[in-house]
Amino acid sequence: MDILINKLWHREVFIIGIHFKYDAQKIAVVKAIGGSYSKTHQCWYIDYSPESYLKLKTHFEHIVVEQPDGSTTILSQKVTDDKNRDHLPIATGDIQLGTTLGNPEHTKATVTLAQKLRLTLLEPIGKYWIFKMHYHQAISKQLLAVKGVYWNASYKCYMALRHPDVKEKVQNILETDAFFGTDYLSKDKTVRGAQIEIKTHPEDTAWMEVFVPKMVLVHEKIKRFKMARYSVSKNCYLVPAAPDALQAIQLQMEALEVLVTNHLPANYLQKRHLPNRKQLDLERTRASIFAQVPAEARVYIEKMVNTLLAFNYSEATLKNYTRAFIQFLKHFEYQNPTEIENEKIISMLASLMLKGLSASTGHTMVNSVQFYYHNVLKMNTYSFKLPRPKKEKKLPTVLTMEECLLLFQVVDNPKHKLLLMIGYGAGLRVSEIVSLKWSDILFAEHKIHLKNAKGKKDRMVMLPYSIVHSLQVYKEVYNGKQYVFEGQFAGEPYSTTSVQSVMRQAIKKSGLDKKATVHSLRHSFATHLLENGTDIRYIQQFLGHSSIKTTQIYTHLTKSAVDKIKSPLDIMVDENNKKKLE
Repeated sequence: MDILINKLWHREVFIIGIHFKYDAQKIAVVKAIGGSYSKTHQCWYIDYSPESYLKLKTHFEHIVVEQPDGSTTILSQKVTDDKNRDHLPIATGDIQLGTTLGNPEHTKATVTLAQKLRLTLLEPIGKYWIFKMHYHQAISKQLLAVKGVYWNASYKCYMALRHPDVKEKVQNILETDAFFGTDYLSKDKTVRGAQIEIKTHPEDTAWMEVFVPKMVLVHEKIKRFKMARYSVSKNCYLVPAAPDALQAIQLQMEALEVLVTNHLPANYLQKRHLPNRKQLDLERTRASIFAQVPAEARVYIEKMVNTLLAFNYSEATLKNYTRAFIQFLKHFEYQNPTEIENEKIISMLASLMLKGLSASTGHTMVNSVQFYYHNVLKMNTYSFKLPRPKKEKKLPTVLTMEECLLLFQVVDNPKHKLLLMIGYGAGLRVSEIVSLKWSDILFAEHKIHLKNAKGKKDRMVMLPYSIVHSLQVYKEVYNGKQYVFEGQFAGEPYSTTSVQSVMRQAIKKSGLDKKATVHSLRHSFATHLLENGTDIRYIQQFLGHSSIKTTQIYTHLTKSAVDKIKSPLDIMVDENNKKKLE
């Protein structure tokens, strides 16, 4: 049996890499001497030591040794005893194994930071270089502090703007030279003039075939489409044959100046071919829920999920209830819920509070458990009384009108300024800001029609007069087709994470000490309306609260009401001062 071995750096230590074509007999031998398989190097390996090398020579007659310079040495001697033990040929040169005084093996080998991080440069996408590395907290923090460097959670990689300054800063952090090339940001000249062809899919008319040119940027755009999948046999993407899908492709390619040629016959595109967003989100959520539990507990979770879906609960409720119920089952080691005693459940809730969890977490747990027993198991007559954890009454952070004005003044980007102003001026949630469409803005009526907001409720809110002109100018400049605040890709909404980042930067730039978020602008909106004498019932409607009790928290925050109340100490001192003057 013959093998090829070389010296490799793996997980902060040197190893002996063992390379050979797939052979069950060789694999059995390598496993017997303590070998493991490395997906990184795509080979088997053992410890880098004389003893490991001796085992290889004992079990393999022909060994080809690859030297660091690329040359090879063939060993044909099979060792059967310890007399022939020698140093590893792959350790020749700068690093030797042995115990002789002064041997270079006793000094630590120089390993570059790039080797430790396993730096890998991928194909560039658009205006970014793409690279991957092993996670390192300090290095990652330095990279993300560089303007133009981002972490892409979807693809688990770093994105660096193709600019000389960014290149220099990143390469200094990574302690490497010439890691990136010199293909700096251009106007995507290679994309202009490209063409996408859309044809029918004879096997199933619910799909259309999208033929894309060999350009990474264009491929990445098409990959992001819901339900899009690649057909190897046809060498094209299959996308649902729906009018919205075609429109989305045209929007995405318009920004790149890519020509879209449509060969579809009339009436081929049908709206019913495109699964709605709710269906896709619920299917993805359901799959992720089932992945969290072992097979023996799936029957309980499946009943829970099906009942929640039958009640038409929202995706957020589905996640929260099932997450809490999985925690409940895990605590009782996935025991059948019908066999769990009431006292044990109460004890479990008490343990949650001892861990320092919030009352809202306890309430969610109580709601999910009661939902399962009452609605899934139909045990309405079952004596099941759970204590409700006392909820903490925390006052939200509220900015004054002066602080809000300062916040808007320090933001230079028109888009960022406008989204913060509309969030405050209409009292919107961050999810409502990013999902706002131009069709929802009723300019003539000075209103905003919020559709399918929290609790699956529509509501009308005010469109502030002061931003109408700015909003119209912004629409002309940015040429938005659907969403008011579009994200990085055309036709897609701005992310909530980006909005929160805009708010954090504004707070930092303004020098305010308050820990305010985008939701703090909504709190400020309600508080300022109340201070100006607006009836609380109207504020309830503007905010979309189901209960007036939720809105009443702002009565504790109004500055005008508090200012009218005098402390007894102040009254006493004022009266004493008056007597002295008399």
